[in-house]
Amino acid sequence: MIRNRLAWMIVAGLVVWGIFFWSGQLCTGKVFARTTQPRVLPYSATAHGPYSVKGNQILDADGKPYLFHGVARDGLEYDCEGQAGPYTRQSLALMGTPSGKDLDINAGSYWGGNTVRLPLSQNFWLKGGSGDANCTSARYQALVKRIVDDLASLQLNVILDLHWVGANGQVGKGGAEAAMPDTDSVTFWQQVAKVYKEYPDVLFELYNEPHISPQKAVCWLHGCMITNDKARSNDCNGCFKYLTYQAVGMQRLVDAVRQVGAKNLVLVAGTNWGYDLTHLPTYAVQGENIVYDAHPYNYWGKQPADWYAGFGKFAAAYPLMVSEFGSYDCGSNYVEQLLAYLDTLHVGWVAWTWAVAASSGDQVCSIPQLVTDYRGTPSKSMGSAIYQHLHSYVRDPGTQWLLMISDLRAFKRGAPR
Repeated sequence: MIRNRLAWMIVAGLVVWGIFFWSGQLCTGKVFARTTQPRVLPYSATAHGPYSVKGNQILDADGKPYLFHGVARDGLEYDCEGQAGPYTRQSLALMGTPSGKDLDINAGSYWGGNTVRLPLSQNFWLKGGSGDANCTSARYQALVKRIVDDLASLQLNVILDLHWVGANGQVGKGGAEAAMPDTDSVTFWQQVAKVYKEYPDVLFELYNEPHISPQKAVCWLHGCMITNDKARSNDCNGCFKYLTYQAVGMQRLVDAVRQVGAKNLVLVAGTNWGYDLTHLPTYAVQGENIVYDAHPYNYWGKQPADWYAGFGKFAAAYPLMVSEFGSYDCGSNYVEQLLAYLDTLHVGWVAWTWAVAASSGDQVCSIPQLVTDYRGTPSKSMGSAIYQHLHSYVRDPGTQWLLMISDLRAFKRGAPR
């Protein structure tokens, strides 16, 4: 595939490169905008672990500052069998940088990230699918491992995110996004960490979005009894259940990972749906290789004026990442401001979400969804802005040419402009 098209790609890349610089505008569409100024923040096109934390920085295997940039591949928290769109190696490759034997310029639009986040179900991992013979814990674990192995061989970092839990058996199938992890979450992380502790480019996100208030940070850290937690449940097609269960805190989950000998980076999201880190000076997690995590969305109290107090000011003292964010207004203003802000802080990020649940209209925005098909065509405004921003980090001229060709193909497929 590569050899047959190599000459064509070089010629096309040179033509596109020349048009871009000589005319100053490859296309009037926003998705094709490029920065002409090199970025000063650290950039790596591929994974380079094992990673470690020193002060407020994440360092790669060579001891150099490293930033994670990429997208979340939604689906595995509710899809036990991998039916939610393709999880083929080529589909996974589109989330990264076009290179090597995996390059197929006809496959779709390459996004240029170095990281893919995988939301997981605690129920599927530990128990399977509540009586579904096709969904056993062994099959689910094998599916996850096959996807992680493919991503690792593509030189992409992988964030394994505990997304849905079962409230100690009260919710079946994929589970629910409860306020806090439960005692089964300890077993989940002991097992996951044991499997992936030798994977240098795998990170563990201990719990997606704790949604207790900052005033209950002691529970966030050490656990507590949760009563009448209203959670949307996968076992009743999204109905709400009121759950009472023993929650475990972030410290216990960190300890569970470390007790099996795993030194991988662990991501710890804050309170208030994973957004708020104001409790850190008093309730910091103890241990090594801990990275704090914030999830900004365009809700009240999480607007640009709120970012510094909510999480930004902590970037000077703690290693920080934004592993999920998005906007529900079908616009790009919020995410463009956020990406610029994170770049000034030298904080890495992963956008939600590279998956297709809707093909057009307001439904795309309500997810929010970065793509409109599994060939990686960017969705209007938000998806296009993130696609563009990921491309703007790339420094290698050859890769830039290939990404420009990817742009042109997205344009031909009707990418929004």
